[in-house]
Amino acid sequence: MNRSTISGQPATSDRGALSRRSLLKAAAAAGPALFGAGSLARPATARSLKKVTLVYGVQTINSPAADFFAAIPVGLGLYAEEGLDVRIETVAGAGAAVNLLASGQAQFATHGTPGLFDAVDKGAPVQGFICEIPDFIESIAVAADGPIKTFDDLKGKTIGVSANAGAPVFVIKAILRKRGWNPETDVHLLAVGTGLPALDALRRNRIQALVEWDTLFALFEFEGAKFRFFRPEPIPQLGFAHTTNTTLSLIKKDPAMVAGLGRAIAKAMVYMAAAPVEALQALHYKLYPATRPSGLTDAEVLELNTLRLKARLSFMGLKARVFERTKKLGDVSDAKIIATRNLLLSGGEIHHAYPASRYFTRRFIPDFNNFNIPALIAKAKALHV
Repeated sequence: MNRSTISGQPATSDRGALSRRSLLKAAAAAGPALFGAGSLARPATARSLKKVTLVYGVQTINSPAADFFAAIPVGLGLYAEEGLDVRIETVAGAGAAVNLLASGQAQFATHGTPGLFDAVDKGAPVQGFICEIPDFIESIAVAADGPIKTFDDLKGKTIGVSANAGAPVFVIKAILRKRGWNPETDVHLLAVGTGLPALDALRRNRIQALVEWDTLFALFEFEGAKFRFFRPEPIPQLGFAHTTNTTLSLIKKDPAMVAGLGRAIAKAMVYMAAAPVEALQALHYKLYPATRPSGLTDAEVLELNTLRLKARLSFMGLKARVFERTKKLGDVSDAKIIATRNLLLSGGEIHHAYPASRYFTRRFIPDFNNFNIPALIAKAKALHV
């Protein structure tokens, strides 16, 4: 099957929209309004909803893998249950999202945590309050049928990265240092981007390994690629990949709003863990119809989104958080926060080693777990759109 993909901003969800033979033209996502009569959204309550803005640090919400803050809590009325009318805006990059947050033009921002670390490092009065993705989503992959069997086989080889800076570069260098290798000479790092050219470089042996994030690898697998993945130290120690953030002043002024928005997201994570993929996909395209890949059959779109969700869920820790209840929804360990902070310090991305509590507060974790999770699991399993 001949498939092609276009990719966009490198961040914590896949940025590619697919078409079979040609690039899908960029399209703005449909407005995130609640559905009309007969829809899944709950009827408006008599009380007035508090209008708030949530900014996403990527320009397009094009995958159900990002719907823990988008289609699920909007389309199923989870925000409304908390008394909130949430407007979701998309911007190019976490920096732009943080700027809107810090300037008071938005109450919340959701994005990869390098943007949060950078903002705190520069003195912005912001803090994460719910961690949706606690594990590190970047992996190192080689062709499954190729000659590279272990990470150590990459000595002297070329590794493709999305760009010449950022967490993927820092983590590769950290791995090399742990092995006693010279990060500047024992491997060659080549920027190959995040779209089909990166996969093509691997297939043509211009690079022998590729460092990308979870759902982008899912797109490549949809294109027929088969991978062997490596996650050597310090990758297992890293995490705190995606958070939703607000200002310190809002936490003080309106903690109920913060708790409510986070609880809606926590409930959305239960739906991601338990609902049928078909239902989650249908919900996503009801709110964001322009993001449906063109040139693909319904079966192919479902195959793609199944791969995306499987990839994302493996890093969200939802087995322990939702089904086993051995970890709390929205929580993350200090160890993962500090390990990721130290990785960014080592690369010169940030310059201060603040304690974990400066980046993330657990004040609201009890609120995010204060609902009948088994009942919601059952409801999610029965979801039909």
